[in-house]
Amino acid sequence: MSFDLGDELTFLRAYESTTLTKPQVVADNVLTGIFLADTAHRAALASLLLQEAVEAARRLSAVWQALSSRSAPVVDVLRAPLPDVTRWEALAAAVEGVEDPAEVLRVLGIDDSARESAEEMLEFAGLSWFSNAIRTFEAGPAAFTLEPGVPLTVVATGHDRSGARAETRVLLEDDRVIALGDATGDFVTWSRDFLGAYMDARESAGQSR
Repeated sequence: MSFDLGDELTFLRAYESTTLTKPQVVADNVLTGIFLADTAHRAALASLLLQEAVEAARRLSAVWQALSSRSAPVVDVLRAPLPDVTRWEALAAAVEGVEDPAEVLRVLGIDDSARESAEEMLEFAGLSWFSNAIRTFEAGPAAFTLEPGVPLTVVATGHDRSGARAETRVLLEDDRVIALGDATGDFVTWSRDFLGAYMDARESAGQSR
């Protein structure tokens, strides 16, 4: 299915405001109540938070792939299945060692309006942690169990796209839970800013014709 400029921007703005934003909305609501919940519910809420963080990371990976490659229409890339861990690791490798946010903007082909998000991405130290988390969810939703100990640990067990088993553990410590929520918000913000810069440029180019 082909899109003209108007249809493309309509889809992308809806994608940006709904699909990209959803993980942050869920994460914010989870963080509002998780520290008041009893132990059993807290584990379930932390599981949901991990799931949303992984989705936010994969959506960021999709936006990165769509904007940095341009070998296929951006709309087509974002409508495709979510990227696997190899795409995430390619993103992490692309920003590793980069110091100038202008280089990120150049790779993505967008202007300085998204500079703050590019700066934050370069300062973020936890991209590699999400590789295994993404792998755990590649084949579909993971199963969650609670591992005893101090603190308790949520264990997500799933499979990658090859069918190999993968596990991700999240300690039920306040700082770990908050960090997971913060990462979700960061990924969503960067995705929206990068895609927003692309959309604004496309819209301006269309209006100038």
